[in-house]
Amino acid sequence: MRETIFRSFLYCVITLLIPIGSYAGDNVDHQKLLSNHFAIEKPDGTGPFPTVMMVPGCSGFHADFQKKYYDSVQKRLVESGFVTLRVNSLAARNATNCRGIRPSTGANDIYIASEYLMQQPFVKKGAINIIGWSWGGAAALSALSLAESQELLPVDAVVAYYPACNWVQEWDSEVPVLVLGGSLDNVAPFSRCETLFNSLPKRNKLTVKIYDGVHHAFDNFQLPAEKQYRYGTLGYNESAAKSAWMEVTNFLHK
Repeated sequence: MRETIFRSFLYCVITLLIPIGSYAGDNVDHQKLLSNHFAIEKPDGTGPFPTVMMVPGCSGFHADFQKKYYDSVQKRLVESGFVTLRVNSLAARNATNCRGIRPSTGANDIYIASEYLMQQPFVKKGAINIIGWSWGGAAALSALSLAESQELLPVDAVVAYYPACNWVQEWDSEVPVLVLGGSLDNVAPFSRCETLFNSLPKRNKLTVKIYDGVHHAFDNFQLPAEKQYRYGTLGYNESAAKSAWMEVTNFLHK
């Protein structure tokens, strides 16, 4: 039976933006506020366990059309032996969506979360990973581009579902990256990623899987097969979702 740990702190001071390139410990008030929303879950036992930081799309973890999906991902990861932590940049800023919050800001929050995890005895060092979706995928990739050196990288592997690559800058690191997307994605089209990926100096560390005939958010079982929104088309594809999850689990267990 899994143990659920909710870390709460007395401080409720909000800082909207951490300067790009600053290290995780630079803003103590924001670190404490973000920690209120970590919602850590872990397997039974003392560990140490590998860890996955989860970074949501633009609507956050609690939007009606995806809350159950994120809950299920967290449950499956814990059952697979991972500590999980939610990097909830939106809740930490009292925001309902990512409007006005750049992925680079989310990347700084990833640094904060990673620093916290590295201090926990139940976390296996050298096995701190990220899964990010859409805006969160861009934040995860941005965490790589913000690192001033390989030693300061906050993670050991990155999974990015349909990332918004128009917000991401080139990175140069040895961190393995898995990118998953759909050929019909008109919310975060993969074409925006292609130029970026082709410019990477260590392209061999990047694995890309694009599913034909698949829309944005194809892994979210709460969605219908196709639905138009003002920002584009979303749609669940069971076959692609299962294939992508196999890619993710194999990638994380390497």
